[in-house]
Amino acid sequence: MITPIKANEIQSRLSVHEAWIDSIRGKNGWACYNKPEEKPAHIPDVSNEERSALEVFRFCTNIPTAYFLYIDERRLAAITWTGEKLGDVSFGRKWRDNFGGTRVSIKVYAINGGVYHGTYFKSSGNYARVRLFKKVGAA
Repeated sequence: MITPIKANEIQSRLSVHEAWIDSIRGKNGWACYNKPEEKPAHIPDVSNEERSALEVFRFCTNIPTAYFLYIDERRLAAITWTGEKLGDVSFGRKWRDNFGGTRVSIKVYAINGGVYHGTYFKSSGNYARVRLFKKVGAA
């Protein structure tokens, strides 16, 4: 995991980048640029790996009560979208929703010390929504 100093450095670059993105939003709320050279030189880059490392840092230092994450069934792991591990997963009962999709109950033993439970939307992709069940040391 990254240090608090590194997290602050990434966050400061990310804030500048997001402020610039907000400045080019259209009336419909969308903002995009097609080529890297369209971004001004003074706007810093933030790589996907840095964004993921910052996500893991925040997940561990500011324990969320609800979270959106991804599931890697092969590794039995909850992960960030770039594949960094957020916890170990145990799978429960599988069921069909009203639209014919497959959902699975899951429990996540997170790296932040929390235990989360929720739903893995298996037929829609590899994502899950979970809620904090208890923290380690909690009664």
